[in-house]
Amino acid sequence: MSFKILLVDFDNTLFNTDPCVEQAALELWGQKLTGEQVKKEKRPDKSAIYSLAYTKYHYLAEPNGDLIEYLKLRIKQGDKVFVLTARHCSVRSYVDFSLLSHGLIVNGVICRTDDEMKMKDEEWKAQIISIFKGDIEVYDDKEENLRFFYESKLPAKLFLVKNRVITPYLNNSNFTS
Repeated sequence: MSFKILLVDFDNTLFNTDPCVEQAALELWGQKLTGEQVKKEKRPDKSAIYSLAYTKYHYLAEPNGDLIEYLKLRIKQGDKVFVLTARHCSVRSYVDFSLLSHGLIVNGVICRTDDEMKMKDEEWKAQIISIFKGDIEVYDDKEENLRFFYESKLPAKLFLVKNRVITPYLNNSNFTS
């Protein structure tokens, strides 16, 4: 039986984690900012926002129920699902808890080490994607990440996940091994 490998981003793809980031920014900076505004901030203490968001406020993450149910179906069909998170491995337990609390049992959660935290998000993910062999599908909410994967000619089918909608992104099937 052949299977596909699904590599699924966690933050703002599988779970909307912007509410966690927004609450942390309010607590630490005293400002009501959107998750997107926090990303654009050039403050030296920005990493503290994300640390607080993913520990103290992890429960505010909103599940993408449609994607979770879709992944459960794919798992029942025999596909393998791995969750990629650009977070440091020190907060992996919060990712595991979120997945398990929604009945999503995956084949693995891949997070970053200290050295890998120095890499750009899309470069780290591309490195991880390139490790996998076979029929690969990648699901991400960031169009810039998907463009990077496409331009890197990664052997994967790419899918943009926005507002619970999954859309094929510049299908890379001609690069698939």
